Amino acid sequence: KDYPDLKVFKLEQNYRSTRSIVNAANSVIANNKQQLHKEVWTDNPEGEKLTLINALTDNEEGFQVARTIFEQKANGNLQNRDFAIVYRTNAQSRSMEEALRKINISYRIYGGLSFYQRKEVKDLLAYFRLAVNNNDEEALKRVINYPARGIGLRSFEKIIVAASEGGITPWEVISNLRKFRVQISSGIEEKFLDFSTMIKSFSAQLLTKNANDLGELIASSSGLVKDLYNNQTPEGLSRYENIQELLGGLKEYTENWEAKNEMESNGSIMQEPGLGIYLQEISLLTDDAKDDPNDNNRVSLMTIHAAKGLEFPV
Repeated sequence: KDYPDLKVFKLEQNYRSTRSIVNAANSVIANNKQQLHKEVWTDNPEGEKLTLINALTDNEEGFQVARTIFEQKANGNLQNRDFAIVYRTNAQSRSMEEALRKINISYRIYGGLSFYQRKEVKDLLAYFRLAVNNNDEEALKRVINYPARGIGLRSFEKIIVAASEGGITPWEVISNLRKFRVQISSGIEEKFLDFSTMIKSFSAQLLTKNANDLGELIASSSGLVKDLYNNQTPEGLSRYENIQELLGGLKEYTENWEAKNEMESNGSIMQEPGLGIYLQEISLLTDDAKDDPNDNNRVSLMTIHAAKGLEFPV
């Protein structure tokens, strides 16, 4: 409508991929209902056939990929740096990272942070930690005003001072504000009270809800999911996807735990996988380990978009 004299030039020759890959891509895209038709072709050799793996979950997929790397390293005299794992979105790195860590294969994320080092993931995990241990000061500092609830830095600093003077934790001060007579307005005092009541309600359900149910409740009741969902920028959508991926992993963890206990219980009362146990399980994944810039013998993890122009043996 706007450019009646336009000319369309289709870039249809692929110079890098094998014919089997190009043909597979064409056959997938052919199913798109609304497409600008294009038939990609290549002069390259036919190449190996694609391998399709069946995985019931993303964690199982990650395990199969990691095991393949382990086996090919052993059988083909290959190094970690010879391998790349590419995925559509950054949120998909979680299952790959977990699987690689479990069998001690080092990796590096290109064009982004490791899944458990992303801000929104650390924020939700901080809520989990605070529910499990109210005196976790680092977690408290992280979420006391996120999502924004009108508690400013100066007000929180007064809590820190009162805690230091009393030789107690900031949480104990927040839980007993009137007792410690912190010099803050009644409005701010009410906001601290609402926050502590919310966290206490989470803690009270540690023994009655499994990890997944309580995690979902915390994510929604804290306002964190809503805050991310309302940000419709590409960055906001990516952060929202990361939270959904974390919650998906938590659900799979809970289901796997329950299935394992059901098999081993022989009719006895099944143990519920609590949020505290989950945090212990992923503690190694959330370590702020410093990435050695000189260590280049790592598997490369990146989005397909970030992989443009790069090549790897495997």
